[in-house]
Order: sequence, then structure tokens, then C-alpha cells
Amino acid sequence: MKQTLAVFLLAALGCSRATTPPLDIKATREWKPVRTLAVVPVTPSPLTVGDGAARAPEVVSRMLLDAASREAAWKLVDPDRVDAALKSMRATGTPEEKAGAVATRLGADGALTATIATYRERVGSDYGVTQPASVSIQVLLVPVGAKQAAWKADYTFTQEPLAYNLLNLWGVIRGGPKWLTADELARIGIDEAVKRLAKGRESGL
Repeated sequence: MKQTLAVFLLAALGCSRATTPPLDIKATREWKPVRTLAVVPVTPSPLTVGDGAARAPEVVSRMLLDAASREAAWKLVDPDRVDAALKSMRATGTPEEKAGAVATRLGADGALTATIATYRERVGSDYGVTQPASVSIQVLLVPVGAKQAAWKADYTFTQEPLAYNLLNLWGVIRGGPKWLTADELARIGIDEAVKRLAKGRESGL
């Protein structure tokens, strides 16, 4: 039994699907290189489900800014300037439209934002849950002046025990052998999405 499990684990380790968070990335159109990037805070949405929905926009916005600030692929616009630009604009429009307008107003090459469909906290502790954490987040890059994202990363995941699905080995590698919180799940996906965006054309995205 132990030998069989070891074989499965070795196979999983050799599979990128097992060691990489489940991101569905789409580049919908061409865009110019992003040298200056504005990170636009996530707009609260009544469509977001889960017991963590109310605080999710602030938490995800902070994670997005932290992840973007760690990459050398671009220069970030000062967050205070982004906030000022948002306050001076009309509150209407989709998150993508707002992001494109902010990039235009601040002279950035593009803007990074996100939308949140699900943000549900685990019920339990690190060692046992009656309900695992679940998140569904879409990270969006909107070129300056555009009204739609040119690059999208969809990250949807509900944690499962590794014994149920060895393709979830990435969760153990990134978060440790425990039941993760919604914030921990979200951070793993956002960090991975921004890292792949920073690599940009090198990875063919």
C-alpha cells in the first residue's frame, strides 16, 4: 500500500497540474507591453456569494497589490493616485471599464483588477472541517483606454483532502498539510495569476 501511494505521489510530482494552482488563463486580444501598471481595487458586488463576501473586496485588493508589487516586470502607479482617480470618476460602469478609464487618467499602460464570484470560509480548523473553504476569483488586465480585459485568469477552487485527488498536491506545497482558510486559498491563486502575467509573452499568454 505504501509503495503504491509513493508511486502515485511521484507521478503527481511530475505533473504540472498537480503542483500548479488551477488557473484558466485566456488572452482575448493583443496589447502593448505593460511597463506602468495601475492596480485598481476590487469593486464590491451583490452577486458575490459566501459568508466572506462582505470583506472579500478589501482583502483581495490588498493581495492583488502585494502580488503586483513583488514583480519587476512593471512600475506600479502609487495606490493613492489610483484611489484619487477613482473618487473623481463616475461610479457607474463595469470593473473592466473602470480599470481602463483609470489607466487612461493616470497615464498607465494598463490596469489590474479582479472580480469575485465566491468567497466562502472554512467551517472548522487547520486539522478538520465540516465545510472547506471555497473561492472563485477572476484576475483581469485591462489595457489603457479599453473597456474589456485583454488577459484573464480564472481561479476557482474548493479544497479537498489530498487522498481524494492527488492533483491537489499544489495546495500542500503552497499552504502546508492542513485545511486552508479562504484568504490562504485566494492568496495562492492571486500570486500565481500575477506571476504568470508578469512573465507575459515569454509563456505565450
